[in-house]
Amino acid sequence: MPTVKELKETARKLKIPRYSKLAKADLSRVVQLYECARKLKVNNYAKLPEDELIRAVQLAEGNQPCYQQIADCGQDDCAWIAPCQGR
Repeated sequence: MPTVKELKETARKLKIPRYSKLAKADLSRVVQLYECARKLKVNNYAKLPEDELIRAVQLAEGNQPCYQQIADCGQDDCAWIAPCQGR
């Protein structure tokens, strides 16, 4: 697990807005999201709000872009189920 210092350095390089105010767990999750978006070549990923960015990543992965749009979707194998469904 990377240190907070390493996560903040990565967040700075990825141009994550307001990263310095995030707790370590949230910072780690957001860094992983931005790294995933960068690897999948999501356009303008640094400018998108987090919910739209997750839907863009879902679409780039070939999945339905449904993040926070379906109540109790039942997709337990989804990478975004915890923040989406509040679990």
